[in-house]
Parts: sequence; C-alpha cells; structure tokens
Amino acid sequence: MKTRLGFMVVALAAVMFAGFAPAEDTTLGVAIRTLTNPYQANYKVGGELFAKEAGAPLVVLTCEGSSEKQVNDVIALVARTQGNVVFMIDPNEATDIVPIARALEREGVYYATWWNKPEEMKVWDYPHWVTHMSFDGISAGKFTAEALFKTFKTPGKGKIVALQGMLANTTAQERFVGLNQAIAANPGVELLTHESADWDRTRAYEKTKSMLVAYPDIDGIWCANDNMALGALEALRERGLAGKVLVTGVDGTDELLEAIKKGEGAATVYNDSKYQAGISLAQCLAVKQGKLKVADIPKEKRQFFAQAVNVDQGNVADIIKNYVQGTTDYNFADLFGGFVRAME
Repeated sequence: MKTRLGFMVVALAAVMFAGFAPAEDTTLGVAIRTLTNPYQANYKVGGELFAKEAGAPLVVLTCEGSSEKQVNDVIALVARTQGNVVFMIDPNEATDIVPIARALEREGVYYATWWNKPEEMKVWDYPHWVTHMSFDGISAGKFTAEALFKTFKTPGKGKIVALQGMLANTTAQERFVGLNQAIAANPGVELLTHESADWDRTRAYEKTKSMLVAYPDIDGIWCANDNMALGALEALRERGLAGKVLVTGVDGTDELLEAIKKGEGAATVYNDSKYQAGISLAQCLAVKQGKLKVADIPKEKRQFFAQAVNVDQGNVADIIKNYVQGTTDYNFADLFGGFVRAME
C-alpha cells in the first residue's frame, strides 16, 4: 500500500475488494472539531478524496469545541438523509460517543471513530460501530519529549513546561502519560508546570507568554499537538527565544515540520488525517454496500492502533520531501492496511 505513512499491508481476504459501487444516494458524514486547525482541516481533504472515488456526497460537520453541537449535528444529518449516511467521527470528548452511538445504533447507521472513546466501551458490543482507531498517544508523547531532551545544551538535563490538550480527551491524557514516562527515564529533566490549552493555538500563545514570565530560564516546551506548539512558538519568537527554546508537537502539520527544519522545533509525530477520514468512510461504506460484514471483522481489527511516523531534526527534510511535497496515492480499498496492533 502506498501512502505517506508507509502502512504495512495486512492480507485480509475478507476485507479486500475491487473498488466501490457508485454511492450517489449515500451521504458521507465527517464529524470533527474544527477546520481552523490544519490537522483537523485535512480530515475534510481526506473525506473529499474518498467521496470523489466513491461518487458520493460529503458533509463535514464542525462543532468548534461544543460537545452538544457535535451530537446534535450528527443526529440532524441522520434525519436529513433519512438514515442513508455513514460517518467518520472524531469525538470532541471521549464521553460524546455515548449519545452518538446510542443515536446511530437506533437508526441503523454505520460509523467509525478516531481517538476518543471511554475505555470501558468496546466496539464489538455495537453492531453498527465498525471500527475505532487511534495513533498511540503514549509513544507519541514519549518520543517527542525524549527528542526535546536531546536538544538541551546539556542533553537530558534541563527545565521544561508543558501544554496539554483537552483534559477530558483520551489522546491528550495518553500523550501526557508519555511525557511523564520520558521524564521518569530522564531524572535530569524537571517539569516546572503544565497547563491545558485545549488544542488551541491562541490559548497556547497566551499560556506560553505567562509561563515565560514565571519561568524565564526554561530549556524547552512540550506540547500535546502541533497547533499548540505553533502558538507557543509565536510567543517564543516575540521574546527572541525561538531556536533557543524548542517546542514539540504531534500531528505533523506542514508549518511545524518547517519549524523543525528551521531549528525552532524538536519533534512531532506525523498523523495522516486525510488517510484517517478516507479509510474510516471506506470501511463504513463497504459494510453498507454489503462488501463486508461487521460480524466477520476480527475483534482486534474492530479497535486498533494504526502506524504513524516519528519526526525529528534528523529526518524532517526527508519527511517533507516524501510525505508533504510528494504525491500520495491512497489505497482506500485496503480497509485494514494501517493496522499495527490491537487496542485492549
């Protein structure tokens, strides 16, 4: 399979099929947080790529951080399409999937989710919940932290501050666990303070300005995503600290990749949100078109981790060349090509 992430191919005869039947009457729904975040905006791009391939209309729903709006918008689209819709959903918060799943199961609508769900909820307990996928937050948080520590004047010894994502968000929690694992393995690193900036660039900018007043001698800023890293970087630039105090993120947005190349960032993890949207819609449409039965999907492939790419100053030029500037041919027909390991 040829994608920017170089996903390994998993041979699953039951889920490989040649193309998609025209789906003019089936709406493809993408329910996400916002289009102002570059990573989230690429969900729309991926949805459009698959919609073109499938010959289906696409509707992108943005909740702008409101869980109530996300739930209501999903229910409204089901009503508007008379249930002839499939969904890729990135829940605003983990608990939001509870009312969403209840509504979609009641209407017999197939859906796939990314990132957030309560740990106790198991996909196989819901006949219309096709898959739940995620990129491993713990390893991402740990990798970016360790890459940051290596950039210190004395590698592995220094002071940092941290910007977390939404505290009720599963992925934010996992990435922060990874940071703390890295700190535990590097006792010379001190975490001075940590605050939530809710994945938001402007909030991260404001939080970082305050942190720099309180802690003017830090050696690095760990951020749970690229959007917050870019806000932090803006504050550092204003103080003349960019390139001296480095930032980290997760998502692999073009802007942070360039910052890493420039020496202002230490690391990120490239998560291909275009692929995320396209493959989720492909899985759900395959089920709706009868090419795949949910009951035939092994449990380990109902909820699993997909492969991402670690990026630091050592490989960022190659990542930009091959992943950003290069042409990507997505194979959305290989429904489980991104599988790495099962999610417990």
